[in-house]
Amino acid sequence: MLYEESSQAFKWQLSSLVELNSLRERANRRARDVLSREDAAPLEVYGFADTRGDRPKSTTDDQVVQLMSEDDPNYGPTKTSQARGSTALLTPSDETLLLSFYCSKIPLLIGPHATLPRCKRDAKVAATASLLFRRFYLSNSVMIHDPKTMLAAAAFLAAKVEDCMLDVRYLEMGTKEMNAPVPLTDILDAEIRLMKGIDFDLLVFSPYKTIVPIVEDLRTFLKSERGKGLVKWKEGEERQLEREDLRPVHDMAMKIVDDVIVSDIPLMYAPGEVGTAALVVANEDVCNNQRKGNSEDGGGGGVEGDKVESPEIDIVGYVRSRFEDTDESGVVVDTAAIDALVERVSRLAQLIRELREGKHGCGNYNADMNELKGVNKKLKKCRAWGSSDKKDKKKRKRKQAEE
Repeated sequence: MLYEESSQAFKWQLSSLVELNSLRERANRRARDVLSREDAAPLEVYGFADTRGDRPKSTTDDQVVQLMSEDDPNYGPTKTSQARGSTALLTPSDETLLLSFYCSKIPLLIGPHATLPRCKRDAKVAATASLLFRRFYLSNSVMIHDPKTMLAAAAFLAAKVEDCMLDVRYLEMGTKEMNAPVPLTDILDAEIRLMKGIDFDLLVFSPYKTIVPIVEDLRTFLKSERGKGLVKWKEGEERQLEREDLRPVHDMAMKIVDDVIVSDIPLMYAPGEVGTAALVVANEDVCNNQRKGNSEDGGGGGVEGDKVESPEIDIVGYVRSRFEDTDESGVVVDTAAIDALVERVSRLAQLIRELREGKHGCGNYNADMNELKGVNKKLKKCRAWGSSDKKDKKKRKRKQAEE
């Protein structure tokens, strides 16, 4: 199936950060409305299609858009019902912070970097699990559905979707290894809720799968007459591009995608766009690392100086030049469409650079643990899930300790 024909393209790829924030605000508001009611309101799983509503128009600069705060006159309830203790409810920003944190833990549960060896699977499984997890919380709230349990359910479902099956008991063991145990029965129950929340749309296209074909096409194009001018060798070197010359860029791009899959970016950009932008950033990183290494080595020499270095490649120029005349079928390509693609890839490359600052939902960097602890403490008081018996036992233990 072509990506353009998939549900991920026409349904799950959001138009902008405006739409993403709007969906999260509405999911948060539904949860606050339920938890603030004095009567026993049902705790439902909301499907994405039923709650999406009209798609908002994008602004010129999505990065200036902020989530709704309690100061907004249309914010709604801020505390749970009296029956639930009249405790403070999470804001959309609080939920987004928690989602970024939990999503960053998915690769530690399943994938090549899994803590438990039995849970090690291909990177595409972690990418699928992360996207399924984020999709679920576009229409649902962590105050109603335990993110720790949904995380494990997303890993289990992703393993099935990517045909990399594993015993659910290994995931139970994996959560214990991460000091966040989730019982087997809870994982199985959460899997049903997860599928309902994502409208049973299980097909996921991963950015990992796009990097190899783009690199192969890039290598072929750079050997052509049109492509040779996009390669810049270090001073004094001029030769034919070889197969291994692009390996460092490929490997770096794969590492960059490790950060992308746990961020908000896959919700707004196509896998091909992510793969291309990752190669742009990867080429910059490889070249910068080589310059830094050469300066530290005094300009090279010895064994390290004899190593083949990657050339500097104008990948944005490749995107423009590759399709400037005709496409593969000989059809003339619209210049405006190419300009729009180049601009989109360039903008996405900047977003990817900013992931290392902990922006755009990437919890792999600069996580404020004190802030997370505060939000998690707030969640424990207002959440609808969790055993009330355990809470009562803790209260009794505290009273006994005080006495």
